[in-house]
Amino acid sequence: MPFNLDKFVASPSVEELDSLKKSEIVKVAKHYGIEFQPLMRKDEIKRYVLEYLVDESILPSTVLETAITVPTDNTFELKRLEMEMNKEIRLKEMEREREREEREREREMQKEKEEREMQMQKEKEEKEMQMQREKEEREERERREEKAREHEFRLKQLELGVIKGSDPKIGLDTGYSMFLST
Repeated sequence: MPFNLDKFVASPSVEELDSLKKSEIVKVAKHYGIEFQPLMRKDEIKRYVLEYLVDESILPSTVLETAITVPTDNTFELKRLEMEMNKEIRLKEMEREREREEREREREMQKEKEEREMQMQKEKEEKEMQMQREKEEREERERREEKAREHEFRLKQLELGVIKGSDPKIGLDTGYSMFLST
C-alpha cells in the first residue's frame, strides 16, 4: 500500500512510522520542518521525527521510552570505528605486502645461491678439465722426452758400437759406420 502523507499527519503513530521507508520518513520530516542531514541514517531521522512529535504533544512522551533508542550524535563514534577498521585493514595490507616482499627476497636469495652454486660447480668442472688436460700434456711431454732419451740412448749405443768397431750384434755395415763418424 502506497504511503499517504496526509493520512499519516492526520493520525500519526509509532507503528506506522516504524513501517515507513527512509524516503517516506524524509517526507514526514520535511512536512513538519524538521532539520536533518540527508546522509543521516533512517533511524536517526525517525528519532528526530519522534522527538518533534512528542515535543509538539502530537504523540505521548512514553513513545520515546518504548521506541528504539538511537543515539542522535553517534557520527563521531561511527567515524572512530570506521577509522579503526580502515587502520586494521591498512595494517593487514601492509603485513601482507611485507610478507610478499619477504617471500620475493627469499626467492631472489635462493636463486642467487643456486646461481653461485652452479657457477662454482662450473668452475670446479673447468678446473678439473684443465688439470686433466695439463696431466695429459705432462704425460705426453714425458712420453716424448722418454722416447727422445731412448732415441738418444740408442744413438749413443750406436756411436759407441761404431767407435769400438763394428759389432756383429748391431748389424751395421761399414758404409753406415762411416756416415756416423763424420
